[in-house]
Amino acid sequence: MNKLILLFRLTVTVMLLTSVTVYGQTDSQKVVLQKPIPPNAGFDVIVKTNGDIVYGLVKEVGPYFISYQRTDIPDGPIYTIPRNEVYVISYRNQVKDYITPVNDQFQEQPYYSQRFINYKKDTGLFKHGIVRIQFGFIRSFTKVKDVKSYSSSGSFPVVSIGYEVLFKQNLNLGVQIGFGSHNFSRQQFSAYDSTRTDVTLKENIFALYLYGRYYLLKNTSPLQPYIAAGLGITSSNIISNNKISFTNDNSQVILVKSGERSTGLGLMARAGAEYFISNQLQLSLDAGYGLSVINAGVAFTLK
Repeated sequence: MNKLILLFRLTVTVMLLTSVTVYGQTDSQKVVLQKPIPPNAGFDVIVKTNGDIVYGLVKEVGPYFISYQRTDIPDGPIYTIPRNEVYVISYRNQVKDYITPVNDQFQEQPYYSQRFINYKKDTGLFKHGIVRIQFGFIRSFTKVKDVKSYSSSGSFPVVSIGYEVLFKQNLNLGVQIGFGSHNFSRQQFSAYDSTRTDVTLKENIFALYLYGRYYLLKNTSPLQPYIAAGLGITSSNIISNNKISFTNDNSQVILVKSGERSTGLGLMARAGAEYFISNQLQLSLDAGYGLSVINAGVAFTLK
């Protein structure tokens, strides 16, 4: 009888010890396990380096960008994420693709994806400077009085040369010089003294602007709309030639030459878009107020 009681006690003790051990293992696993990636349900899961999770259908994993389509908009546009912002992709078939770390990809990023980093801290203010050359068409700035009464003839387009530095997110600061010429002509008749006056004007213009260029989008598309505004100094040099002839006597002609120069403050305000062909080459087109109405140009990003 005593043996049966002893055997019963040993059995109970073993059962209690076993239950305590199992509970301890289960409790320790709860602490060690990290939050799992959400299970796939007909879509891919993109886990970003900052912890954000994006659900979609991955279209391409390129050297610079990862493109995907949103699951809630199956016929919608293709979105892109910089490769250096993605940690891992879990595909629909449960295959996981761990993306190259940020530090290994940073130097290979296209310029327009680098716009969203802290330049002062990570790259320096004057690295990746931009040399910009633009050609302006359609007269905007002029100091000719009553310019609407004149007709315009062929003139040299306005040429602007600028240099920009990357100041902070989405914002460039720059300095720009521009110069060009406009030709005007007008003919006047006077029945009172029987004279005809042929007026020709040539206006040479110059401007120096300090400006800021702000990119409106925060995505990494190669097509980036922007607005630009600045303040500077403008100068206008007008050379006037007046030819006075008498309608009743063609042999009498009077030539009068004069000149006028004016300098003052100038305002530049423009809106347009820039297309990044490569890391170092961009094309731009904008319109607004300045030396010309429309500007088309090319820009080179320095390494």
